[in-house]
Amino acid sequence: KLSSAAKISIVVIILFYSKNSYYCKVKMQKIFTPFVLGLLLTFIAACVSEPEYPNEPAITFVEVSKTEVNNFDSLTVTFGFTDGDGDLGRERTDVTSCTSFCEFEGGTACYLDPYYSCFYIDNRDTCYGALILPDLEPDGNIKAISGEVEIVIPSVECKCGDDPCPPTQELIFEIVIVDYAGNYSNKFKSEPITISCN
Repeated sequence: KLSSAAKISIVVIILFYSKNSYYCKVKMQKIFTPFVLGLLLTFIAACVSEPEYPNEPAITFVEVSKTEVNNFDSLTVTFGFTDGDGDLGRERTDVTSCTSFCEFEGGTACYLDPYYSCFYIDNRDTCYGALILPDLEPDGNIKAISGEVEIVIPSVECKCGDDPCPPTQELIFEIVIVDYAGNYSNKFKSEPITISCN
């Protein structure tokens, strides 16, 4: 699996080679095919250099699927990511023992539980939901990765406590991810989301 930059470089080299060397390739095919193939592979290998990203993941907001939702609707958030050693989504443990989705420190905080790799924090009370990213670690020697991920927040709901709910509430999510090595990314804020409470 290659980064987008690597894929683009390969395509450019192949097209350049085909356009400028077609006559030579046809006329000398029987004699120089191994040489030409080796030369082409050398050009490709030179272009597929590993991108330089920090080992700590970095994320950027792309979009939310909708900014107006009904109570208990689901919501999709799309974000871009980079990671220098490509260990996003790699399983750290297959069991979870945490019990608190509102604490960020301590033995019961799910924020520190290695079972989870993505968190969406509710700006209304700083409680959060937790998800498991798919395994994004690439095969081969090039480990640096970049791309986009969609996460589905299963239920967006009004929080009113013992008081009557207003007609609408506004919500902003903060997203953060963590890699296999335990490096947490930066956080980004989503667009404001309006929930219809009634």
